[in-house]
Parts: sequence; structure tokens; C-alpha cells
Amino acid sequence: MKQIRKVVCAISGGVDSAVSAYLLKKRGFDVIGVHMVNWDRVEEDSSNCPQSTDQKDAEKVCSHLQIPFHVTNFVDKYWNEIFTYLMDNYRKGRTVVSDVLCNKAIKFDRFHKYAFDELQADAVATGHFARTSFGDFLEKRLETGLIRLLAAVDPIKDQTFFLSTLTQSQLRRSMFPVGSLTKQQVRQIAVDIGMAEIAEKPESMGICFIGKRKRFDAFLDQYIEPVIGPAKDIDTGKVVFEHRGIHHYTIGKRITMIPDHCQNAIGLFAAGLDKKTQTLWVCQGSHHPALFAREFVVEEPLWISECPIGDAGVVKTEFRCQRTHPALLCELTRLEKGLLKVKPYNPIRAAAPGQVFISF
Repeated sequence: MKQIRKVVCAISGGVDSAVSAYLLKKRGFDVIGVHMVNWDRVEEDSSNCPQSTDQKDAEKVCSHLQIPFHVTNFVDKYWNEIFTYLMDNYRKGRTVVSDVLCNKAIKFDRFHKYAFDELQADAVATGHFARTSFGDFLEKRLETGLIRLLAAVDPIKDQTFFLSTLTQSQLRRSMFPVGSLTKQQVRQIAVDIGMAEIAEKPESMGICFIGKRKRFDAFLDQYIEPVIGPAKDIDTGKVVFEHRGIHHYTIGKRITMIPDHCQNAIGLFAAGLDKKTQTLWVCQGSHHPALFAREFVVEEPLWISECPIGDAGVVKTEFRCQRTHPALLCELTRLEKGLLKVKPYNPIRAAAPGQVFISF
């Protein structure tokens, strides 16, 4: 088995990737830092977009660690493979997770190809909080046999949800140096090695390309033509108000922009979206029965290691549809045409078309 010497580490400009690069160098690897540019700054006020400072911080990290620094541009690929897909799904009223798409198509596909083809890397590392059965530094890797994606030690920062669509080939060459550390430990390491400024840098949250001063609704309206439609009460069928496009709403979320005559103490919540009629279905209260699903259908997942469904076509497992929600028990039943029926042991709130379904 070929020895791993050269490791390309994605450097975002944040503390997780900075400490990852440090830990790799400490272990004796030949480390190359690479910063990815995925969004065109022309689309944003450069003083307003965090990306404008991230690249400078990434270069500072590599200079401090005395490792080579490269920048690679995936703007066109991100636009064509991620952003247009996101906008198309928002237009249809579907709930999608951009980080899952970006990891699959950009960070662990395009970036991997760049690292292996252009920089002749033996492995690629990122600052994700995740682990695999091959070890944080691939020290337990096997020539044959399946690799398993494992939760990070820090349950709050665990990012395996966003890595759930990665393949065996992608994971087998991936290192996650901070997967066995807590966020607090990562920050402390950064301080100890003289990168306190990076350690204290605020974490990037949400979709980075929106910019700090823009509301998400306003951002979407730049790319999706608003279509006025009715907002109907799911219990009575009566029109409650007119909305400015179903792309502004997510099932389960409270509706804030509503006329005064619709205001009440328990609030209105999005319960359903119909693209064909441009109808937004609303319900009163966050615990309305319409927000809870007793069963739903998903496409058969990409089983990273092995499919748990045996000959009987039914299996009991844990699942998650939203990263912030705890894993829940369910029964999976195989249907025709590559579909699975999911029957939670307890009704799940805000299950929506387009979401990622993850089975443990």
C-alpha cells in the first residue's frame, strides 16, 4: 500500500481548517494549503462579503505554518452545478441544503480532482468535524474493505449530515484531522500556536454568498421572478392573504411578513407549497397536526457502506432529515421504483420535499 506523504488541505480562512493543516504538518506530512473560491465577488459588495477577507486569512494561515499556498477557482462550476440547482428548487418550493450539494460536487469532487491531478496529492484533508473508520489521518486505512463515515467527537459541531452523500472512493482518500477534537480544543490549539486572531474569528453560518446586509428573501428575488399566489388556511380552504412567491417559504417555518389582520398570538406557519397553483397552505400554531408527518416516501439513499435492508424489505433504523434535530427511530420499507417508505415511531415535524434523508 502506497505511503501517504503529500496531503492537500483545504484552507477556508477559519480556525478548523487552520488547525487541521497544523496537525497534518505536526504528523510529518508534506502539506499544501489550498483556498477555494466558489462565488464571484462581482455579485457582492466586496466590503460586505466575508469571502473577501477569507482568502487573506487563508494566506496568513499558510504563511504562519510555512506551507505552500494555492488558490483555485470553482466559480463557474459552483454556478452551474450548485447555484442554478438551488434556485430551481426554491422556485419549485423545495427545501434543499446547499452544503450537502457543495460537498458532493465541489469540495469532494472538483477539489479532489484538482488536488490529485494538479498537485499530485496522496490524500486530501478538510476541517470538517467528522471521522471515518480509517482514522482521522487515514492511519487505519485498508487496501480492501469498506470505509465507514462516523460521527465527530463533538456532537454539537458534528458535520456528518453534510457529508452524507459522499462515496467510498471520496472518503477513502479523505482526512478529517479535527474529527476527534471538540471545538474548544481546536480553538485552544490555534491560540497555543500563535493564531489567536483566527481562533477568535466568528464562524461563518448559513449561505455565505448572500452577504451580510441582505435579507434572504431579497436575495432570492434577484434570481427568481416573484409569482403572486394565494395563501390558504389548511383547515378552511379560505384565502388568508396573497403571497409574493412560494420560494420565500419553508415548511414548518413561521410566516413573518403577513397583513395585520392575520396576526395572532400563536402565529401562522407554512404547512404546504403547491408549485402548480402557486398556493401557500398555512396553519395556525407551531404544533398544528398539518406540520407533522406519520410517514413519507424518499428515494433510496446512497448507502455509504452497505444497505441495511435485508430480504424482508423492512428494517428498523435511526434517521434524520434536519441537522439540528436529534436522530429518531423509524421503520424503512422498500417500495417499487427505487423508493422507500419511512414510518417514524413518532410523527416528525416539518418533513419537506427536497430535504436530505439520512439513515444511521
